[in-house]
Amino acid sequence: MTRVKMAVVGCGHLGTIHARLLASRADAELVAVVDPVFESRQRVAEAHGCAALAEPIELVGLADAVVVAAPTCLHAQVSLPLLSKGIDLLIEKPIAADLHEAEQIVAAAERHGRVVAVGHVERFNPAWRMAVEKCGRILTVESARLAPFTFRSLDVGVVLDLMIHDIDLVLSLNPGQLTRVEAHGLVATGGHEDAVRARLVFSSGLVADLSASRIHPALSRRVSLWGTQGIVAADFNAKTVEVVGPSPMVRSGAFVATAVPPADRTALKERFFSEILPRETLPVPDANAIGCEHDDFLAAVRSRRTPLVSATAGAAALGVAMRVLEELACTRLGGESPVGAIPLPSRQAA
Repeated sequence: MTRVKMAVVGCGHLGTIHARLLASRADAELVAVVDPVFESRQRVAEAHGCAALAEPIELVGLADAVVVAAPTCLHAQVSLPLLSKGIDLLIEKPIAADLHEAEQIVAAAERHGRVVAVGHVERFNPAWRMAVEKCGRILTVESARLAPFTFRSLDVGVVLDLMIHDIDLVLSLNPGQLTRVEAHGLVATGGHEDAVRARLVFSSGLVADLSASRIHPALSRRVSLWGTQGIVAADFNAKTVEVVGPSPMVRSGAFVATAVPPADRTALKERFFSEILPRETLPVPDANAIGCEHDDFLAAVRSRRTPLVSATAGAAALGVAMRVLEELACTRLGGESPVGAIPLPSRQAA
C-alpha cells in the first residue's frame, strides 16, 4: 500500500495529537508540521523526525493531504490555497470562522475535486454509535458537554468550541429543518460566551436540549436519547451506554400498571427494570476516535469518496451554531443585567 504523505498545520494541543497519531501509522507518512512559532514546530518535528515549516504554502509538492489544526480564524486562510494546489484536507472543527468562509471551502473542494473532512470527532465515538443503534427513531436528544477552563480556543466561545460537537451529532440524525432556537448563556472570562444552554426544534419533531460549559469544575460528556425502541444514556468519559428498553409486554401493550393488583406492586417495583423495562449497561469498545477519524479520511483520500463528516456537513453544523449565537441571550456571571452582543470569532489568532 502506498503511504499517503501527510502534514499537520498548527502545533498546538490538537495538532500535536494529530501529528503523533499520524506518525505512528503504517499507511501514512508524516512529512512535515507547520507553525509560525519556531519553538512549537521544532518540538513536534523533532519528536517525529519530519520537516518543520513556517508557512502552509511550503507543503505544496511535499504533502498529499494535510490536517488543518490552526486557530479557527485561520482555517479558510490556510485551507483555500492548499485546495487550489490539489491537496486534500482534514480541517479541525469548526470548519471556518463564519458561514461565508465555510461556503468558500465547500465550493473550492468541489471546484478542485478535493476531499475535505471536518474534525467532528464524536461521530467516530463508539459510545455514540451504540446509543443511536439502540434507540430506534430518536425523539429527543439531551447533551451535557462540560469542561474546566483551559485557556485554549480563546478566539471563539463555547458554542463553537464545544457545543458544535453535539450540534453535529444531532444533525447526523437527519432531523429535518431547524424551526426554532432558544439559547441562554453566561460570560465569565472575557467577551465570548463560556456556558450556554440551547434548545433546538426541528421539522421532524425532534427536540435537542444542549448544554456546554468551559468553566465547569469537572469534565463531563454525556448524552441522553429518547427513542421509539429505548431510552439510552451514553457517558463518553466513562465509556458506558445504559439502555432501558421495552419488554415484550410493553411492546404489545399488555402491561398496564393500573391493572397490577395492589398486593403485587411492591414486589414488581423491585423487578420493574428487569421484567417490565429491562435495563442493561453496555461496555463501550475501546477506540481512539481521532485515530478512527484518520482511518476514514485516509480511506476517502485513496478511494476519492466522501468522508463521513464532509465539508458540507461541517458547514451545516456551523450554520446551526451561528443560529444559536444569533439567538443567544447572555448574562455576565456576577452581574444582574444582560450583556450586549456576543462577539463572533476573532480575526486575530488566539
